[in-house]
Amino acid sequence: MKKIASILLMLGLFIGLCQFQPSTVFAADEVVQQTIVVPKNTTYDGKGKRFIAGSALGDGSQKEGQKPVFKVEDGATLKNVVLGAPAADGVHTYGNVNITNVVWEDVGEDALTVKKEGKVTIDGGSAQKASDKIFQINKASTFTVKNFKADNGGKFIRQLGGSTFHTDVIIDRCTITNMKEAIFRTDSKTSTVTMTNTRYSNVGQKWIGVQHVTEKNNTSF
Repeated sequence: MKKIASILLMLGLFIGLCQFQPSTVFAADEVVQQTIVVPKNTTYDGKGKRFIAGSALGDGSQKEGQKPVFKVEDGATLKNVVLGAPAADGVHTYGNVNITNVVWEDVGEDALTVKKEGKVTIDGGSAQKASDKIFQINKASTFTVKNFKADNGGKFIRQLGGSTFHTDVIIDRCTITNMKEAIFRTDSKTSTVTMTNTRYSNVGQKWIGVQHVTEKNNTSF
């Protein structure tokens, strides 16, 4: 009996010690107080790290004038990044830019804003919890979103209100759910949208102000 009691005591101590051992360790979130610039023709690989906007950038509300966590210059790529909350004004693009596997856990002012003309391609990733719009297009561009999931926003994509410049929006193999207003809204008579192989549900009016729409192999659910 003493031997059994001794074994039980050792087992109890072992279990007790295990409870104090650290669980899986993740890289610490990075709090960003100054916008991270991805220089022209370079790639920034976040390797899955989470970035959170510091107070110097903004609080992630709908206040205008907040600063981005990332500024991506012409020819550059931003990939494998998670933007936590708050995310201030997310990502700004300047020119031809690739955004790959970027996740917005809680969209701030906007997830991404096109600040300069160019071709912007978003491939993979997701965004949610946008009280207004997820993607904002402020300059003439070809804006492509593919293999992306978007949920719970005002609009998936918005061209700058009152603007008449031409923008081509391409949506492919996305899942878009719970938009209060639309998938794409524009005031431009010349802007176009092409949506293919995409699943969508509860997206408001779907298109607002869009006069040139092409759709193929999409599913409403």
